[in-house]
Amino acid sequence: MLKVVPGEAALIFKDGEDSTILVSDLHLGLEKEMAAKGFRIPPYSMKIMDRINSVAEKYAANRIVVLGDVKHSIGKVEDIDWSVLPWFFDTLLDVFASVEVVPGNHDGGIKTLLPSRVKLHQSSGTVLGSGEKVGVTHGHSWPSREVIACGRMVIGHSHFRYEMRDRFGSRTKEAVWLFAPYDKAELLRRAGAQQGEKGEGELIVMPPFNNLVGGQAINAKGGFDFGPVLSSGAVDVKDADIFLLDGTRV
Repeated sequence: MLKVVPGEAALIFKDGEDSTILVSDLHLGLEKEMAAKGFRIPPYSMKIMDRINSVAEKYAANRIVVLGDVKHSIGKVEDIDWSVLPWFFDTLLDVFASVEVVPGNHDGGIKTLLPSRVKLHQSSGTVLGSGEKVGVTHGHSWPSREVIACGRMVIGHSHFRYEMRDRFGSRTKEAVWLFAPYDKAELLRRAGAQQGEKGEGELIVMPPFNNLVGGQAINAKGGFDFGPVLSSGAVDVKDADIFLLDGTRV
């Protein structure tokens, strides 16, 4: 069973006695970039950890899988990464029996930052579950055949927002969930993978767990064209369901 955590950018996946939290786009270390722009904020990783702990306690979760963009720096490992990531994942290991990461486009060199007990998957993703299955990946690169073919796929990466205007012309952007059907055979073909699977799958695009990161408005021109899966033509974005974090359908 896969369900959205009300009011949070997180999913809970129940598989027998196991309960797994799925989150994406932590962007740990974003404070350094914001400081360079003149914004001073307390260490935001502690707020992220508190929110994860709250979800873990509520749903008795014993496993967490982070779907990429764990760190904010791209390419090289920054000094702030050494300050934040080892502490962050050591703390997660105190909370969860299993901690796993599917790397994203921001996660170059992340292996050196992770404790040895953290399982690091390939960027093409992995499949969770022994009965009902769900494929998970970050979304910046093509998922594996197994992830596409399992029929329910969860990605992050897009940082989707919905832009709203009030009667005075002021604009606000709210993080959103996106649920859309996809053609399994066509997506496998586009990915250059062995085919043989037919039927419709469901794509779930997660909002970023870090509330401070920006994002593009999906109700703007070209808003959906982000990453190989969404721009493949195999995902029916016209029939997508889009929800704010509070459950409001937009």
